[in-house]
Amino acid sequence: MSEGLLNVALVQYAPLATSGANLAALSEIVAGATSQGAQIVVAPEYSQAFLPDQYEAWGNLAEGADGEFVTGLAEISAAHDGVIIVAGMLRRRENSLPTNTIVAVGRQGVLAETDKIHLYDAFGHTESSFVAPGTIAEPRLLDIGGHRLGFLACYDLRFPEVTRRLVDAGATALVIPAQWVPGEHKLSHWQALLKARAIESQCYVLAAGQPAPHGVGYSTVIDPWGVVLDELGPDGGVLHGQLDASVVSAVREINPVSLARRFDIREKL
Repeated sequence: MSEGLLNVALVQYAPLATSGANLAALSEIVAGATSQGAQIVVAPEYSQAFLPDQYEAWGNLAEGADGEFVTGLAEISAAHDGVIIVAGMLRRRENSLPTNTIVAVGRQGVLAETDKIHLYDAFGHTESSFVAPGTIAEPRLLDIGGHRLGFLACYDLRFPEVTRRLVDAGATALVIPAQWVPGEHKLSHWQALLKARAIESQCYVLAAGQPAPHGVGYSTVIDPWGVVLDELGPDGGVLHGQLDASVVSAVREINPVSLARRFDIREKL
């Protein structure tokens, strides 16, 4: 494959209740995706364990970075030439609620991770009742195939400063596992925000969501111009795409918005 090209697969998947059940399902999905050339496979938010409407039980499902889920993903990666698997999980933290964490896992284990910063206390939901917000830390990016991947989870999409920090750290692609809850205007928000983040960040956007009924679906690959290269509908499936680093370079050269910026991002006190 030419330098700067990266084959990706987005999994629009309805997670099950336990790590074991999800690992069994993801193992089959990853096998199919890698047989079609995928170098990175992105699964949705909460792919480690998902109990809709049973939030009080979710804390018991959290695991550490050495737990069954991450260990299982590393084994799946090793079985498929080191493919990178990105997925959402409930990450156990000492003396605290778990965090909603996105992990990128290879055969060696966790290569990059990020905790959800803004919790979904909106539209009648209270994610903060069972999840702790992530701390503000230097972004961990993942270099692969001539690209630098930055990660964010679901509701963080609504906050452009999250993606701006990733771009300032060097990201050329934004990876967004989500469980974008359905509702009035929610699909249009999802699609508009994904395109906006691609355009303003001049990055590829890889958004993998849960299908109906617990997500809106419409996983998508968007290029740095804001062009939707391909997307799914509301139902489950796997979406394949290819990223080209030269497109990022060209967009940023033609329209050097980062050089024109006059504002920085800082943490709210």
